[in-house]
Amino acid sequence: MCRSNRVVHKNSDAAMNVIRRVYIGLSAYNEETALPRLLQRIELLSASLQKPITVVLYNDGSTDSTSTIARQWQERLRLVLLDSPRNKGLGSGLRALVRYVVEMARDEDILVIMDCDDTHDPAQVIEMLRLIEEGADAVIGSRFVRGALVRGVPPLRRMTALGTVALFKVIHPVRGVRDYTCGYRSYRVSALKRASNTYRAKLIEESGFSCMPELLLKLNALGFRFSEVPLQLRYDQKPTTSKMNVGSYIRRLLKLLARSRLRGFNPSSKNV
Repeated sequence: MCRSNRVVHKNSDAAMNVIRRVYIGLSAYNEETALPRLLQRIELLSASLQKPITVVLYNDGSTDSTSTIARQWQERLRLVLLDSPRNKGLGSGLRALVRYVVEMARDEDILVIMDCDDTHDPAQVIEMLRLIEEGADAVIGSRFVRGALVRGVPPLRRMTALGTVALFKVIHPVRGVRDYTCGYRSYRVSALKRASNTYRAKLIEESGFSCMPELLLKLNALGFRFSEVPLQLRYDQKPTTSKMNVGSYIRRLLKLLARSRLRGFNPSSKNV
């Protein structure tokens, strides 16, 4: 697989820090069709990765069989189910997943966040972990590096993604990052613990899809290192309609960028 835009600075601490367990965090809302397919692919990854995997599934108030299917899979995978009685949005899911690993995981563990609609390939976790072992604190599946494959994404979503890249590069560039909004990422748990101790309840304030760039900007303010792998996005395999309100998403992103520009996310700031 071709790799590009790898900005990774090796250090002795990272080289000695062997990954022990991989937590795969999924935020699900009415994914009864996609969930079994995705969990089966994670099961295959578990057999080849040679590292223990724990799936942490946040059920965001689903009204279908998502929760029931997750419980059935607890017989085949190490799976932790976090149930929300009502739908609260992706930001609530990301907060719950990060909170869980901060409280339960060790510094040497990794949290992988991916979409629950089976559009992301769990096999890419292998390359992500390799880059983390080389010194990255977070690795992003990027649509904008050589070797990326994107199929089935509607034109408006593509234009939104390209516009977002342009805005971030002008207003709030992050070294080593081209894709600021993709939801497929891997994080060192030690980095998430430090960020959680710094920002506390304000680590993830966004309620929708803009929670992803928010977390990225706050980790960047703490000096963490980022790298990217070429994303393999199969939106044509998505069995349900998109839950993103593009207009609302753009407004939230603009507000986030304005806030970061005016106040910044410096952890020493009183506004953080």
